[in-house]
Amino acid sequence: MKKLISLILIVVTALSFATPAFAALTPEEQEMMDAIDSHHDELHEIATKIWELKEVGWQEVESSKLLAAEFEALGFDVELGLTGKHPTLGHDIDMPTAFKATYKGLEGGPTIGILLEYDALPNGHSCGHNLIATSGVAAAIALQEAFKKTPGTVIAYGTPAEELEGSKHFMVEAGYFDGVDLVLGSHSGDFWNTEVNGKAIVWPTHDNWLTFKGKASHASAAPEKGRSALDAVMLTAMALEFTREHMPETNRIHYIISNGGAASNVVPDTATLNLEIRANETSELNNLRKRVDDIIKGAELMTGTTAVYQWDAAWNTATQVPSLYQKMAEYSVDLGVPYEKFVFGTKPSASSDLGCVAYVIPTAEIKYPIHHEGEQPPAGHSDEKAAITGTEYAIDQSILAGKIMALTGFRIGTNPEELAKIKAEFAENYSE
Repeated sequence: MKKLISLILIVVTALSFATPAFAALTPEEQEMMDAIDSHHDELHEIATKIWELKEVGWQEVESSKLLAAEFEALGFDVELGLTGKHPTLGHDIDMPTAFKATYKGLEGGPTIGILLEYDALPNGHSCGHNLIATSGVAAAIALQEAFKKTPGTVIAYGTPAEELEGSKHFMVEAGYFDGVDLVLGSHSGDFWNTEVNGKAIVWPTHDNWLTFKGKASHASAAPEKGRSALDAVMLTAMALEFTREHMPETNRIHYIISNGGAASNVVPDTATLNLEIRANETSELNNLRKRVDDIIKGAELMTGTTAVYQWDAAWNTATQVPSLYQKMAEYSVDLGVPYEKFVFGTKPSASSDLGCVAYVIPTAEIKYPIHHEGEQPPAGHSDEKAAITGTEYAIDQSILAGKIMALTGFRIGTNPEELAKIKAEFAENYSE
């Protein structure tokens, strides 16, 4: 009797996380979902370990090693430690915590890119990048299973430092995404959504941000001999505030004064403004950037100082592919997510370097809630969000997202006519 009870418990436990056999799934697609379920415990361990490590951008040493080792164990060819290329300044970017894991199935077929992130914020995984990593591993497992029997290639990209200056644009510029037909990503959120619509963003390079150089002097005995860098920073900030009235309401300007001088009785010869600007469209971001350049020139002339800065590479807005977003939502129904739960037509709010990939390759991102229905979703980047990204429910939701990514990649990628339609729509909406 005890043995029978134990056997029943084992079966119940297995069924508690297994994908139900939906009639809409083909036997091959069901095998893909079963492959993910067979790695259920490993996926939970990955999500939990990365959540515990909470390594911030460019310091995700153990997290990237953990993921690289997992892909190697799965039979992927893994390159850990990539060299990116700066899109505008042209120099190489050493990225020791970035990786590319490739599984080539039968010859021919599509190449599907899967995006993973794993950097934390100072207060932990309050943006849920441990879950993005887990979804990516799950999706790659399923596509690998499919491509054992069907022509195709799956590439999992480990992309560090999304919360800092990002890495995806460096990887795109270096050619790591060349030849990829379709890219799929994921992110936890407040509701179900599949669109890629972050704001374009740019900032001065982080080596000195926007730094004004002036001339120091005694602030009381000889102020006329000084040229205040702090005055230049304050005039720039004031002009930026006046700009808000005369720019599209969807634009964003935010900054801090990170260096205002060393002592109040010394005219500051150096002062720094950490500045970021955003817009809903890359073209509008370019317009705003030109206006900010003019403001900076004006501050130089008014104060007799010199501004030292270079604009970093912008994160672009995605090239829109609405039919791809719709397909991903429709396919989710076959995995138990009602279509009516999906919200479309959302407006850009935050920014992500995902846009740098989605600007040049058809891309969809499955967004999913990690709070139970009826509960108030925690604010992004909050301590409350960091607390729940390590919970069992959140991890299970991320695994479900991985299944949706895999099903979307398989159904579109292995249907040449459907893939051609997606690419044609992308090409029509793409603009320099």
